Amino acid sequence: MILGLDVGGTHTDTVLIDNNEILAVNKIPTESNLVQTLKTAINQAISDVDPFQIERLVFSTTMATNAIIQNQLVETGMIISAGPGIDPHLFAVGPAYSLVEGSLDHQGIETWPLNKKDILFAAGQIKNKGIKTIGIVSKFSVHNPIHEIQIKKWVTKEFQHIFLGHSVSGSLNFPRRITTTYLNAALSKMHNEFTAALTKILDEKGCHAPKFILKPDGGTVELSKSNLFPARTAQSGPAASVMGALALDKCKGTTLALDIGGTTTDMAVIVDGVPLRTPFGIRLGNFHTLIRSLMTHSIGLGGDSEIKVNKNGIFKIGPLRKGRPVALGGKVPTPTDAMITLDLLNIGSKTAAIKAMSILGASIDLDAKSTAEHVMLEMGNAIAQSVKSFVNYINSRPVYTIKEVFYEQKIEPERLVIIGGPASQLAKYIGESLNLPYEVPAHAEMANAIGAALARVTTEITLQADTRRGTVIIPEACFSKAIDPAFDMDDAVRLASSTIREQALKFGADPEEIEFSVVEKQNFNMIRNYSRVGQNIRLKLCINPGLLPEWKRNF
Repeated sequence: MILGLDVGGTHTDTVLIDNNEILAVNKIPTESNLVQTLKTAINQAISDVDPFQIERLVFSTTMATNAIIQNQLVETGMIISAGPGIDPHLFAVGPAYSLVEGSLDHQGIETWPLNKKDILFAAGQIKNKGIKTIGIVSKFSVHNPIHEIQIKKWVTKEFQHIFLGHSVSGSLNFPRRITTTYLNAALSKMHNEFTAALTKILDEKGCHAPKFILKPDGGTVELSKSNLFPARTAQSGPAASVMGALALDKCKGTTLALDIGGTTTDMAVIVDGVPLRTPFGIRLGNFHTLIRSLMTHSIGLGGDSEIKVNKNGIFKIGPLRKGRPVALGGKVPTPTDAMITLDLLNIGSKTAAIKAMSILGASIDLDAKSTAEHVMLEMGNAIAQSVKSFVNYINSRPVYTIKEVFYEQKIEPERLVIIGGPASQLAKYIGESLNLPYEVPAHAEMANAIGAALARVTTEITLQADTRRGTVIIPEACFSKAIDPAFDMDDAVRLASSTIREQALKFGADPEEIEFSVVEKQNFNMIRNYSRVGQNIRLKLCINPGLLPEWKRNF
């Protein structure tokens, strides 16, 4: 039995799945206290279940995303070694950003040694501000982590949490590496407290099965191992939407998946069951990162969005949500009130909903039902316009599929898969506005929790070997060793294959479900005085997001 839990901006959903069947679903309001919300949801979800029957637990939360957007990050210091090039102060983040002597060239060869006195002084300045968490980034650490490792050795006694830049990604991008390292460090205390509290809740309920958390790339990682990379748990909600759409609909052809919630609408493009992904990394608030992510887009438009009428008599829906619909005791009219007025939804007080629509339409001489119909049309049109903008954005730039090969064909959605609470009520309006066929699958209102529950473990590694220098490094695995000049691509593939398997097992993958792809394979000869003096080998492997292999849609 699997328990999946998704924390949304409006509701928290839980689902129990066993033998490819959905046994139970539960939906509760999301409270400001995330831990209490999780405790309530878990208590209700397994109240009639023997906890020893649960074999897997998967969670998708808003904690990291909220902390970044609301600027609730722990004060974090940064120690940066860069060398020649663009001024690294342009990429400064956090309250204590220190640049120190020392640099490596693009091959990872030291061009300027570290200055221990300089580094200890920088660490002292950071510590004197009461900061206990730091990130350390050297410009070309993905080719040689020696400077980051040495700095950590010198300052490790001064700080509680230290994150190194070379471990966040094997891709070269110094500014994004700085921000990614910073976010991992700044979220570490909060994330550790969250995982400890969640583990305590589950232990008290007798749930000792493997625990996982969803990442923005649509894959999962074992809960305790997520402490190594806290920022990778951000934006898991939109990823849950995509995996839920895949679980409930095979998404053949070019499918536009829409998840309509109470606060936001999330969208993604899926090509023959393969979601598109961002080519460089996700953006979190104002931070551009190297964190792998599905390509999704969110807008502030949902079932509980505030509705206003502007001076030109045009309805404006969202982006704010100011509480519950009027029919459920709220103070401002929402699309949910329009749905209730039109008998598309049977919850709360229909009388209150009709009154809210009457008041809303009074200034433009519309009765309640006409107002409600205008609201639904406007919401369908607004979502459709955002879909068109999103698709245009995709077609205006390089986009990787999840297999990380360029998808050069122009994206033109052929169909819609609509999930979320108000999916069945809004599907007709969106489909007509886009002139596309649409599908609202069974259990669409619980798709995110289902997607989280069924997502498998993912990971990615990058191997870089320099036979002239005699080194091979896999930054994401914090692995490096000496190699002889005869090291070749076949050796690289064998080493990378065993390493990604070890990483996947470390993050909680089932040994039988580990399937990885070679997504980048490059080999360059290094020439000096007209002779080859070595090889530069680069290899990238990844385990792609997907559903647990035993999952079959049979409902």
